[in-house]
Amino acid sequence: MADRRSSTIQDVADLAQVSISTVSRVVNDAGYPVRPETRRRVLEAIGALDFRPNPIARSLVGKPTQTIGLIVPDISNPYYPLLSRGVEDVASEQGYTVFFCNTDRSAAKARHYVEVLREKQTDGFIFAGGGLEENGEPLLSEGDSGRVVLIGRHHWPFPSVQVDNARAAREATCHLIELGHRRIAFISGPIGLTSARDRLAGYMQAMEDPGSRVDQSLIQEGDFQAESGYQAAFSLLQSREAPTAIFAANDQMAIAAMAAAYDLGLRVPEDVAVVGFDDTPAARDVRPALTTVSLPTYEIGASAARLLLRLLAGEATEETVWLPTRLVVRQSSGVPVHI
Repeated sequence: MADRRSSTIQDVADLAQVSISTVSRVVNDAGYPVRPETRRRVLEAIGALDFRPNPIARSLVGKPTQTIGLIVPDISNPYYPLLSRGVEDVASEQGYTVFFCNTDRSAAKARHYVEVLREKQTDGFIFAGGGLEENGEPLLSEGDSGRVVLIGRHHWPFPSVQVDNARAAREATCHLIELGHRRIAFISGPIGLTSARDRLAGYMQAMEDPGSRVDQSLIQEGDFQAESGYQAAFSLLQSREAPTAIFAANDQMAIAAMAAAYDLGLRVPEDVAVVGFDDTPAARDVRPALTTVSLPTYEIGASAARLLLRLLAGEATEETVWLPTRLVVRQSSGVPVHI
């Protein structure tokens, strides 16, 4: 058994078989809901280990630390560095330090970061992307109200910064329809994410407008990574009735789709048009340059930081901050084709 000097909050958490944040909630009586049975185990572990909370750390509970946490799902996606810069610039101007956390789209990692940030008394959190549940259990609670801002559409009662993904996807698909394309394939992101579902919904709305049913064989699920875009496009373009256009739910998959077309001996846009989503720097640099939906990525991060800082200051805030999107037409979608 650990002695008084060596007993830590981690020791208590391990013995009680709970998270560090749960121990902290019991010790500090911070108002977060803790089940009676869980509270009993924590108190028994505290007694068994003769744990004594650090009085300095306890004195900091509830006091501002001038820190915020930014939790993103995939820093390898070019969308997130620019968004993160927007958060950091605004926070830094107001004297805040940003703790950056990358979850790799793992709910378990997201939970770990939430617990660590709470333990460090971080003033607030910004969640970019999905992953707010682990095995159906929410990572946040009502006790987090007033210090959480979300980026994207979520079913949680916290302020958010959003773009209309469905409308933007519908506009991109209609652009291809107006060029004369009818067999338009769609490579989605992970359907468990609201942004991916909304972009798929926008595509389907546009494809249904002419009165025809959507051909499900033209829809393939990707994971927002380049490899999934390549594999999906390679399969689609080898099918008996190959699409004449591909709309991918992000630029990484769209650029990979162009690579798949090249490897199959097809030309973009002469043989197959390609459209992406996000307008990352690579969209402008690749050849042919990629037609894509442009998001105000930096401003999304900056707006989220401003919203969170107003919350922390106790000011009235909007429930949702909406930012505009814009279709940027470049070379990859080409010119009108013969119907």
